[in-house]
Amino acid sequence: MDGVTAAQLNSDTPCTEWSVQSLINHALAVQAFANSVVGKGTPDMASMGQVDHALPSEGAGAAFKAITDTTLATLKAANLEDTVTTLFGDMPGGNFIMIPITDMAIHKWDLGKATGQDSTIEAGLAELGLMALTGALSGGREGGFFGPEVTIAAAAIIQDRLIAYSGRTP
Repeated sequence: MDGVTAAQLNSDTPCTEWSVQSLINHALAVQAFANSVVGKGTPDMASMGQVDHALPSEGAGAAFKAITDTTLATLKAANLEDTVTTLFGDMPGGNFIMIPITDMAIHKWDLGKATGQDSTIEAGLAELGLMALTGALSGGREGGFFGPEVTIAAAAIIQDRLIAYSGRTP
């Protein structure tokens, strides 16, 4: 996020309904949502789609670091075997947290592609993300969170398989 310029904020992203600025706002909202779910607060599901507003005054990178640090502290204090209520149904907190982590990895790719920055997803994270989405994505597709899977070669690298599974063309 720190590498995004003001001139790029209105640029299109592979996440077709969002500009760079909207995508950044979504990433911030996902982290806040994840923190609320794992912390057993009252998550605001609608906030993840309410993305057409200015970026935080402290800057997107600083805001993302702050909410991520808060979420990590919540995770450290939580029993990830406890059941949490999510958009994808009830599940252990440890299973749930892989969904927003994977969402952030995919959106890192989106942001990198949209702004000419590094779009590499570490192979281990891509593999974990693909496994996490495989179990949860049917509800995500029905809810409009992900598009239909894009067909690619079976021998494609794991990052490309994750990106295609999430409805994007690698």
